[in-house]
Amino acid sequence: MLATNNAMPPFPSPSVVRPPSLVSPSHSPSPAIILTPDLDWATFWKEISATLTRRNYRPSTRSQYRTVLRGFYRYARCSPMQINESIVQGYLSRLVDANTSWNWLGMNISILRHLFDKLAGRTITARCVTPKRPHPLPEILSREEALALLAAAPCTRDQLMLGLLYGCGLKVGELCRLRWADVDTAAGRLRACGTLRGQRMLHIPPDLLPVLTLGKARCPADDYIFQGRYAGSHLSGRIVEMIVRKAHRAAGILKPVTAMTLRHTFAVHSLENGQTIRAVQDALGHRCVKTTLRYNRCTLPETLVSPLDRLRQMMREREQQTALPPPVPDPVGGNLFKEPLSLDNLELPFRDETTSVAAGFYRLLKTHVFGRFLCLRRPSIRSG
Repeated sequence: MLATNNAMPPFPSPSVVRPPSLVSPSHSPSPAIILTPDLDWATFWKEISATLTRRNYRPSTRSQYRTVLRGFYRYARCSPMQINESIVQGYLSRLVDANTSWNWLGMNISILRHLFDKLAGRTITARCVTPKRPHPLPEILSREEALALLAAAPCTRDQLMLGLLYGCGLKVGELCRLRWADVDTAAGRLRACGTLRGQRMLHIPPDLLPVLTLGKARCPADDYIFQGRYAGSHLSGRIVEMIVRKAHRAAGILKPVTAMTLRHTFAVHSLENGQTIRAVQDALGHRCVKTTLRYNRCTLPETLVSPLDRLRQMMREREQQTALPPPVPDPVGGNLFKEPLSLDNLELPFRDETTSVAAGFYRLLKTHVFGRFLCLRRPSIRSG
């Protein structure tokens, strides 16, 4: 007779098994912040700030949390315990009506979801959908514009700053936090401390080595390369952007230029010089290669020939075959079009900008088209 002590218990019937919604919440992680009726916003923020600090969030991230929570409090005007889904939806609808950017709207959704759903254990942002992110091409400087921007820096510090942004592809935060200990002038490389992939080594352009060698020999290793206003502090990112903007105006570049523009330009120019995607990814510190692949769309293949050039070549071959006299050269575009492009008698419904420099050009730009767009006449085909 078999023993029944080790026998498997019978399977429970379907009526005994409880659905997941009725399972005891003791197995789920407890919320980090407990919302009580007497909890005010000041205490709520103190608990949030302490939680973010324990989780090693950066000060800039905590500042963004504070800004978003302050704007949400001004709209809600109730205790954190009374926040529900309708209040969050109304706040987001107000941001949409104000024509805010997708970045700011997505940041508000992400921060509110992290505060109330993940930290406080609520589910008030479950139906909030993050807006679709656009993927525009970054602004890229030409080599002549990059040279003009570097030459427009008024002092050695600004030249070194712009040279590191463009020559190494550094971010603003990485540039500001560079120390003399991070520079290895003998090997010609520096150590950049990023936030995503940690530290990485970069090549220093030879034109920047004399200044860095002299500074490393005279300054303490723990000092920042770009000193701030107070002792032991580094230069802020806002000051770096102001320096870039000042050089941008002095160079007379029409494109919008920021510190990130120099990083984008470094990536595109490196690809044009023959560097691989993997090398550019390591230099920029990208975690995913898809972020680096977008710079491929900014490069133009050298073997690409415009079809408009082919049309011009075809017209020249026809003229040589018919032995017609050579056409009179036109400074605008030759005889490709039926009528030469002109800048006379412009009439456009632009707003009155009599004081603008571009108003004169707008008054000269022609809008109507003479006949067909291209002057390639098709041979007439007679029906038999």
